[in-house]
Parts: sequence; structure tokens; C-alpha cells
Amino acid sequence: MKRHYFIGQFNWSDKTVECLDTETVHQIKDVLKINIGEEVVICDGEGKAVIATLRQINKKNAEFSIVKLLPPKKDGKKIVLCAAILKRDNFEWLLQKVVEVGVDEIVPLISERTVKIGSNDKRWQKIIKEAAEQSERQTLPLLHATRSFKDALKINSGKVLFCDPSGKNISGSIAKDVDLTVFIGPEGGWSENEIKLTKDVDAEIVNLGDSILRGETAGIVAVYLAKNII
Repeated sequence: MKRHYFIGQFNWSDKTVECLDTETVHQIKDVLKINIGEEVVICDGEGKAVIATLRQINKKNAEFSIVKLLPPKKDGKKIVLCAAILKRDNFEWLLQKVVEVGVDEIVPLISERTVKIGSNDKRWQKIIKEAAEQSERQTLPLLHATRSFKDALKINSGKVLFCDPSGKNISGSIAKDVDLTVFIGPEGGWSENEIKLTKDVDAEIVNLGDSILRGETAGIVAVYLAKNII
């Protein structure tokens, strides 16, 4: 039987795990209706995961007994996605899916052609957490504060790939065990000035194939390829 999966901040001891987050407690008690003695998987979001049984629960906290420690999952190379903010539903769908396919860090950015510039970090963080639980990840992807395009270029995490239809195919720019920072543009694409600025960080301009993809689709495809092509 599939165990329910929880990732987040818990109080850990050698034999027990305690949850004090009332939203998670409500989910356990009233939504999922997990019974005393039922097994679940609990992760700290940093790679530690255990199978545990529900020991006791009330409206404010839930306590679990640790059954066994799970072996760590290999995350492979680190993938940072710098994604121009899209319209609300599109960007939220992008966040959910890139977490499912293995992104490690997400940097929302505002480019010259960004249409939607507002941010909702609390809601975005919730979407990321739920996607990490659904895909049974042991690590919780890091959500950075929204940045300007120029500030995002300062991120130094491995090789930089700048997705644009004018570039070469991305498959030739991905290597095994090489960390990557991938830039995805807004609905209207990158400006000429932004493309010129990529030279300052020695970015490689790459495309994702012959088709012109929507921003949210491009982000998912880019992260999946970056994580899985070796």
C-alpha cells in the first residue's frame, strides 16, 4: 500500500518525529484521516527520510514513531532554473512540474518583456512543497526571491544555458555531473539587449528543438533534459 508522504520542518529525536505545523496536522487528521499506527514517510527537506507510524495526534501537533531510516536518493547534478514570471496559472503550473522533474533551485525573474511582475512567495512555496511530496523527493527545492534579469545573471552555479530559438540544440551542451543554470524567457521572448548581456557570463545560447514552446512548457522540457541527458 502506498504510504502518504510529508516533507518539511519537523522536530526530530532518535526515535520520534513531531509535527507542530497546524496546516500539516489538519491534513493528517481531517483530510487524509490517517489512523493511529498507520505508516507514513517523513522527510526533512534536506535528504533525511524515515518510515514512521502515527503515535498520537490532536489539533495542534502530531507525533510519529520512527520505524526505519530510508537510504538517501541520489539527486545527481544541480539544476538551477531562472524563469521569467509568467501569467499566474502558467507560472504556478511551471513551478509544480519542474519540481516533479528534478529542479534544485528556482529563481523567478523579471525581464524586459515580462507581462506579470507580481509575486506570491507564500503560495509558490506551498506549490513547490506539495509537488515535492507528490513526486516523493527527499529534498525541497529552494525558491529564491524574485530578481531582475541582470541580478539573475550574477548567479554562479555551474554552466549557464540561455534558452532561445536562435541557439544550438541543448543536447550538445549538457554533460554528466556538470551543474547547470538554465534561463527561460517570458511570453514575448528575450530582448536583443538581454541576449547580448549573456556574453558577460559566458552563457551558451541553446534551443529546445524545432518547435517554439510556451514559457511554461520550455521550463519543464529544459529542466528534464538538463537533469537526465548524460
